[in-house]
Amino acid sequence: MNCNDADIILKFMEYVRHADTEIFIRSTLFCFGAPTIKGIKAACLINFRRHKNENMRGLWLKNADKWLEPLGVRWILLNEHKENALVLIYRRELLACALGCTEACEILKSCGYPLGDLDACLKCLRKKICGDFPHEIGLFLDYPPDDVKCFMENKKCKNQLRSGYWKVYGNVRKARRTFKKYRRAECDAARLILSGI
Repeated sequence: MNCNDADIILKFMEYVRHADTEIFIRSTLFCFGAPTIKGIKAACLINFRRHKNENMRGLWLKNADKWLEPLGVRWILLNEHKENALVLIYRRELLACALGCTEACEILKSCGYPLGDLDACLKCLRKKICGDFPHEIGLFLDYPPDDVKCFMENKKCKNQLRSGYWKVYGNVRKARRTFKKYRRAECDAARLILSGI
């Protein structure tokens, strides 16, 4: 991430910190969900949380379809907490592809997911997230299956080669390019939001 990118994200975070609740949710969605909204990432996980007693969950449930359906993006609320909304936004075809490769299927099967049924996998993830954090969520977030597997086997993460959107154990060069694409999408969205678009 270059200095300009860091600055734009800091300015964005300052802007949403003082915005009303609906603008906070919508702006956070369009900034940090940008890689999925633009179709370069299967899914993004966003935790809408700021101040106590804000109705993040209610505002999300009221507006999410209106904001996302026109873009071809779907969502699932993963938590049961009232004070925040932990949301996975996704592009159905990209997510099905990410979860359908042989390596991902092997990991999902070993974790008890029903293979071949995206909706059932998402429901299973939702149930699991209420207990111990399911590290296989990386597959849902379009991380390379080999890196997800290595992370699950080595949770202390001492052998990673790079860290960014995920812990990289394999192809650092490819991961670095992917990180740049994701960050570019977020920064472009942040610039548009800050300019009032």
